[in-house]
Amino acid sequence: MPASNPAELADSAEELLQQVPFFRSASARMRADLASRLRSRHYRAGADVFHHGQPGTAMYIVADGAVRIYLPSETGRDVVLAVLRHGDMFGEMALLERGQPGRSASARAIEDTELLRLERQDFDAVLVDHPEAQRAIIDILVERLRKTNESMQDAYLLEVPGRLARRMLLIAEEHGRDTELGRELGLRLSQQDLADMIGASRVAVNKQLQVWRKDGIIAVSRQRFTILDLDALKHQYPLLP
Repeated sequence: MPASNPAELADSAEELLQQVPFFRSASARMRADLASRLRSRHYRAGADVFHHGQPGTAMYIVADGAVRIYLPSETGRDVVLAVLRHGDMFGEMALLERGQPGRSASARAIEDTELLRLERQDFDAVLVDHPEAQRAIIDILVERLRKTNESMQDAYLLEVPGRLARRMLLIAEEHGRDTELGRELGLRLSQQDLADMIGASRVAVNKQLQVWRKDGIIAVSRQRFTILDLDALKHQYPLLP
């Protein structure tokens, strides 16, 4: 979403902010103020946005492209926490933390990517001018706590089929699109990507995907996954309400 001048960037950034859940409840005036403080950054595919443990002073919104959020390991096998696309936000805890505790994960562009960056000092200035922004802070903290609780619940209570089903359902909800066959996940993912996301081996993921393909629950073509039977896949995840 590169803009040719600051005014165009502010207009396009304000439009994007309306799609970010954390800022939907903000007033139009506050979003305009935030948009004027966002700065565009371009990253080539494979470029690092930041590293785990690195001091952070800014959050990012994906305007175009895709970003992988992951935890690096000493064995070289990353734990993928999320794949983010247009309208997704990350690094937001840097706006709220004081001191320098360091980033809780790493972020890397997996396509040519355009990000909008908001510095902590700019967010603080918005807080002074817009007290209603406290609602956005509460939303950030609640969302972070919810995701942490859900991850812990999955890790303790679910086997590979349940964890894999939940991850695919989440991706389909956040990035998917409806096709004639069913709900396509919307992200190009390898079996290793899925394995890294749920903390399982590629062999275990491959085995489960083959079962679901045979049962007509999913279809796979060139790293594109399509959910053919949404209800059947939901049945694999017993913790759904």
